[in-house]
Amino acid sequence: MRKAGLSYSEILKKIPVAKSSISLWCRDVDLTAEHKKRIENKSRARSLAGIKAIQTTFWQRRCDVFMSGVDMSRRLGHNNPNFVAGLMLYLAEGTKKSTMAVTNSDERIIKFMNNWLGEFFQIKPEQLVIGLQIHPGQDEGKIKKYWSKITLVPIGNFRKTFTKSRGSKYRKNRLENGIAKLVVRNEGSTYLLFKVLGAINGYLNMTINEPINPKDWMSVLPYAKNIE
Repeated sequence: MRKAGLSYSEILKKIPVAKSSISLWCRDVDLTAEHKKRIENKSRARSLAGIKAIQTTFWQRRCDVFMSGVDMSRRLGHNNPNFVAGLMLYLAEGTKKSTMAVTNSDERIIKFMNNWLGEFFQIKPEQLVIGLQIHPGQDEGKIKKYWSKITLVPIGNFRKTFTKSRGSKYRKNRLENGIAKLVVRNEGSTYLLFKVLGAINGYLNMTINEPINPKDWMSVLPYAKNIE
């Protein structure tokens, strides 16, 4: 069977022994170039099929989470202005790919979104990290304490601070407390992003009476490409 060009997996279907035994028995059997190419193609096809199956599974889960966000909008969108305000702020200021994060220099927006994540998605301060962007000469430690006090995010959860370089576009009127990026890092944060995108999509489409389709939003995400 090996001389006929069958792969070890194909032989195993006919002879139910350990694959290591098949390999030992057939290690001295020479394959033609045509047989090698056939086996390689079958192996590649199996790998691609496995990858496709995994992608499809994750895609379906993301769609399910997305639609749970749509349902959330249906329940809260008409009678909870804070929920809607958070959706619109996230639409304007939040990341839409891979990570659930909001960036702003206005402490009110960061504080509001911090409270919003806690109220509607049960995200605690220790499940958040903060990235700062500051100007040369500013007191990094003082600024970290400032944002930590506002959000209750522990100092140990702050990422390495990015300091802008001096140059032709260096601002003279510097932001006193820099720019803060509030990032959700708890397990399942990617699915939280899908839920929020679903809620945003659901609210917008309900207000203009248009159908809700997860692909309208998720097709922009890198891991959604080529998944049907």
